[in-house]
Amino acid sequence: PPHRVAMFEPSVTLASGHKMPMLALGTWKSPPGVTGAAVKAAIQAGYRYLDCANDYNNEDEVGKALAEVFAEGTVKREDLFIQAKLWNTNHRPEHVKPDLMQTLKDLQLEYLDCFVIHWPQAAPSTGKAPTTRLNGAFPAPEEKNSMFPINTEGFFSCDMESHYIETWHAMEKLVDEGLVRSIGLSNFNKTQIQEVLAAVKKHPVSTLQNECHPYLQQKDLIDFCTANKICFQAFSPLGSGDTHLAVASSPTGVIPLQDPHIKALAEKYGKSPAQIMLKWQIQRGVCIVAKSVNPDRIKSNSELLGWEIAPEDMATFAQLNVGWRHLLWPEVAAHPDYPFKDELPHGFQPVKAALVSSSGTAA
Repeated sequence: PPHRVAMFEPSVTLASGHKMPMLALGTWKSPPGVTGAAVKAAIQAGYRYLDCANDYNNEDEVGKALAEVFAEGTVKREDLFIQAKLWNTNHRPEHVKPDLMQTLKDLQLEYLDCFVIHWPQAAPSTGKAPTTRLNGAFPAPEEKNSMFPINTEGFFSCDMESHYIETWHAMEKLVDEGLVRSIGLSNFNKTQIQEVLAAVKKHPVSTLQNECHPYLQQKDLIDFCTANKICFQAFSPLGSGDTHLAVASSPTGVIPLQDPHIKALAEKYGKSPAQIMLKWQIQRGVCIVAKSVNPDRIKSNSELLGWEIAPEDMATFAQLNVGWRHLLWPEVAAHPDYPFKDELPHGFQPVKAALVSSSGTAA
């Protein structure tokens, strides 16, 4: 029989009752032509969790790779945990299911293990019609109905009539229909999460995916999630320094991957700085989405078992928590549901839409 690769442990049990591995391969900013190979390399390296999203404009390529690994017998569908995200243009209840159905079609799947609301704000969005990557995963004038609509003044469009509570209730229906097993949130702030928790009808908030790394440790938010049985997932766990969406450069003058303290720990343990940062998250009980298209890096990012960071070294991470969020996306800050208003610079003025999408692809 074909070689069945061992699943990366540890895993956590979500509020929905389903199990989720703690390490996921992220597919954000994975360019066309290499995403499929990255997915295969990750599964071969023992990853059992893939984190996808329709605005990354590569779900169809992920789907082709999945079909191939299933056909080869490397893994079965039930061995994998696959998460995708509802895009901002599709927050209106009647647009939620069309968003998911295109994702399932692209991924060549019958169900998702987890589906999350990608951002709390319905922006960029016109709210007029569902949009998918087939409409264009790039900024374009409103009449083009792309995933990043721009109004006549050059700003991202805002659907002011839409609020994420109605969106959440439409997400719950997808669980009833058997199309998704767990549902969650991403980029929501604590107040917004509390509002969703109070509005839950039947299916719990299972996950929260937010930016989190040694320079943005999110201790309060993680503790709040733990108290409410929400699994906190760190995206950009290495403080990804190459995003075009960063507003301010790191206050330390370097990105976490080049932080001298992390480098010193890496040397002490004979590991890479990336492995040290990922292990730190796992040891404090935080799930991680690690993005790479380099097969060697994908493999080394998963080599987190059989060694520990000593408690006294774990404690030293507290000194690195400088509160640097690089993914602020100020171009959507005009919407009332934008989550990070208190982190925008003093005297902030609305920003016109950059002509690249959140996944870095231009029209």
